[in-house]
Amino acid sequence: MVDFKRNFRKLLPYDREEYLDFLGYRFYTYTEWYGVSFQLPGGYEGRKIGLTEYIEAYGKWFRNIIVQLDNGFSWIVNHDRYDNIWFPYEEQTVPSLRLLFKQNNIPNNFKGALVLTTDDLLKYSADIIIYPFSVIQEDNVCYNDLDISHSELPIIIKISAHGNIDLLSTDKAFLKEIAEKNRLPYFIIME
Repeated sequence: MVDFKRNFRKLLPYDREEYLDFLGYRFYTYTEWYGVSFQLPGGYEGRKIGLTEYIEAYGKWFRNIIVQLDNGFSWIVNHDRYDNIWFPYEEQTVPSLRLLFKQNNIPNNFKGALVLTTDDLLKYSADIIIYPFSVIQEDNVCYNDLDISHSELPIIIKISAHGNIDLLSTDKAFLKEIAEKNRLPYFIIME
């Protein structure tokens, strides 16, 4: 089951304001955050990573992390910095997500979060991991990053418009354990 929540901040397992501080959007933070970035070679330096290469590299990897962390609780998917509308243009991108909105009578200009079961997150995972750089069908145009957080565990999976996926947590040991379990030879891993 998928819920569409306009007011979702209380559902997040972290303080969103302090999280934005950590990302550099604000100037102070009280909580220590840690991050690990999983990158494809050359992507951060500007190499154009094709959609097929991206999906092949991250698709199964992402689903494995979700399955590892599954404990029956829900997942929250939201834009990272601002609560922007989900579909700014009427394009034929991310078809399964667009169909989900349509089937639930949710307008494209919805602002808020999706609250999903693990099964639903896995079902829509392909569109979720490509969302930031494919929801708008223009070369070199990216939309907002997506944050996927577990409602009970101290982890955020950041789907970046830069073509990488980051894992963030306030629990350094937990983050290190997840990163080590999901280390693959074709990723460059950056703290």
